[in-house]
Amino acid sequence: MKFLSRLSLRRETEEAVHDLCVDLKAFEPDLAVVFASHHYGPEFDELVRGIYTGINCRNLIGCTGESIVGPTAEIEHQPAVVLWVAKLPGVRVLPFVIDQEDVAGLGDNREAWRERLGAVADDVPSIIMLPDPFSVDVQTSIDALDASFPGSTIVGGMASGASGPGQNRLFLNDQTLRRGMVGVTLTGNVRVSSVVSQGCRPVGEPFVITKAEDNFIQELGGRPAYAVLQDVYKQADESEQNLMRKGLQVGRLIDEQRRDLGVGGFLVRNMMGVREDQALAVGDFLRPGQTVQFHVRDSRTADEEMERMLVEESQRNGPTAGGALLFTCNGRGRNFFEQSNHDIGLVNRVAENCHTAGFFAQGEIGPVGGKTFIHGFTSSIILFREP
Repeated sequence: MKFLSRLSLRRETEEAVHDLCVDLKAFEPDLAVVFASHHYGPEFDELVRGIYTGINCRNLIGCTGESIVGPTAEIEHQPAVVLWVAKLPGVRVLPFVIDQEDVAGLGDNREAWRERLGAVADDVPSIIMLPDPFSVDVQTSIDALDASFPGSTIVGGMASGASGPGQNRLFLNDQTLRRGMVGVTLTGNVRVSSVVSQGCRPVGEPFVITKAEDNFIQELGGRPAYAVLQDVYKQADESEQNLMRKGLQVGRLIDEQRRDLGVGGFLVRNMMGVREDQALAVGDFLRPGQTVQFHVRDSRTADEEMERMLVEESQRNGPTAGGALLFTCNGRGRNFFEQSNHDIGLVNRVAENCHTAGFFAQGEIGPVGGKTFIHGFTSSIILFREP
């Protein structure tokens, strides 16, 4: 099993292809992944076709990104294209493409989803998915894949950098697509794991939802939810109040049995507003009896959580991963951490000699508490090891 990651900052397509593909024909990758910034817009077809033929690969997937993650650097808002290749002996690699008509037609028919992806549930395939957020129902697709392939690791990121439909590109072998979702299933002689770092910490106390409707929390502990939030804000210190004003989050306890109330024990969602000075609108569907806690994002918590999770993943899974794909939020990077190359630097520090590539996504996909979700402000990583 071999991995390699290469980055080119050349704006000229022919030169970028040369940078990425030189001396790679003999590698003969079983899987190639390409992420490219929108600076190559007029020449995406030429770029992807050049890479696909230049490295003699069997399967290629990829997409556009607002910013690109290379093996040692995060290239923000500049021309960049990264190529990640993997030699995977004994692994069955099956690429797929799905559009919205497929999602609607397949519905919740698990066997139909398995047939569409060409994978068997008992094999517990690992799945990388790269959707365009403007043209396909991503959450419905994730829910269907979770149900169709129980126990599988599903990780990915939504193509980014576009301001409207048809502007993103998805890559499949030597083709470029404007809509839908591309991805790949991996089955066989490979060990796959994931890390999903949400970068939030709780403030105040946890509360039990006593009244809710759809995505509105109406009561917490028998009191109007907005009144509870006001009390939490008043009791917070000045720094926490500042973070709450910048962007308050609501965390739903993942496992009510374990009662893990620390960092990482909650599925974190945006708080979207207040209705009639009482109910809190949250980016999630909630129900009475669930435990929630208000959260804030800060760079220190994000740094500490990601490092802790990477270390724990390494200790749990043994030898250092040989390859990884990193899907980080386009809200992270320099603006959030006030330094360049935070996420890729942390991966390289904890997982030495792990060949990594990725991009800044419009939504990150990865498992939390045994279920796959779309996240925001998150770093979602898939790691590959010898079995």
